[in-house]
Amino acid sequence: FLEGAFREGEGEHIDHPHEDTYLQAIIDSTGKLARPVKVAVDCGNAVPGPAMTKLLDMIGAEHIDLYCDWDNTEPNHGADPTREYNMVDLAKAVVYNGCEFGLGADGDGDRIGAVDENGDFVYPDRLIALLAEDVVGSEEGKDLLIYDVKCSMNVEKAILSAGGRPMMAKTGHSFMKRVLADHPDSLMAAEMSGHIFMNDRGWYGFDCSLYNAARILELWSRRDARFSEELNRLAPNLPTTGEVKVPCAEEDKIETVEAIKNAFTDHEASTIDGVRVRFTEDGEQTGWYLARKSNTEPILVMRVEAINQDKLNQMLALIDERISPIINIEKLLA
Repeated sequence: FLEGAFREGEGEHIDHPHEDTYLQAIIDSTGKLARPVKVAVDCGNAVPGPAMTKLLDMIGAEHIDLYCDWDNTEPNHGADPTREYNMVDLAKAVVYNGCEFGLGADGDGDRIGAVDENGDFVYPDRLIALLAEDVVGSEEGKDLLIYDVKCSMNVEKAILSAGGRPMMAKTGHSFMKRVLADHPDSLMAAEMSGHIFMNDRGWYGFDCSLYNAARILELWSRRDARFSEELNRLAPNLPTTGEVKVPCAEEDKIETVEAIKNAFTDHEASTIDGVRVRFTEDGEQTGWYLARKSNTEPILVMRVEAINQDKLNQMLALIDERISPIINIEKLLA
């Protein structure tokens, strides 16, 4: 190949445009909107932009478009809707134009993020709770909903409240796809990172910003409420440290996570991806602590969440007492 030793011959070039076929397949699954939802969309000048605006026209949405043309220099902001600083312009557009909410897509069109009608950033796991309530009970013999270890405990609560069966899985969309394929009784799988894999209504169980935007809009077109109110009902924001990157040498990761697990043998814990310690009181979950190794950086990813600030402070104090002798967690405690 490098020497240019190619065979020569004659061939035929056939163009098979697929965009319209794909967009129609989305609509065949989601259906059109029950009413014209007013939404703002921001695609960060990335791949999904032109197709997103076309899809919104096709399903009957009233939409305000931001940065939906292609420009790989990213002249406005990065195309990652899970980072609040990338959603600032979208938030302003939602408030200024009186939209019901706003949606953002990522660079290659497989993740989705949102802001509510007030322009407040919505963590992607709250969207999981919204979708979960809508899909449970929709298909006979399918009641399993899968979510990754970084998601809020409100996701499990929303699934159970809807009558579904929650299952926690390892973070990483390749792992999530595998788990989804292994469980044909699953309705959907999703990650905190904004990857959502719908597996109902004849859809194919892969993550697509276009499809998920249409699903959220179709769902919302059957609601008569404020976006923030529904999210607060299903998955209110809880006190949390957020995701914290704790430095840890590559060669120490496995041993350190094992030591953290052993420090909480008196608590229930999941070890499918690092260790996620469950805190309870009178049989009710009050919070959790996650420590998992990154596959790409010399760090451990940690996060703590609790039902209120007092519980969060108590949990952090206990984590400090037990984990600080193992690894420096000043960044988590800050």
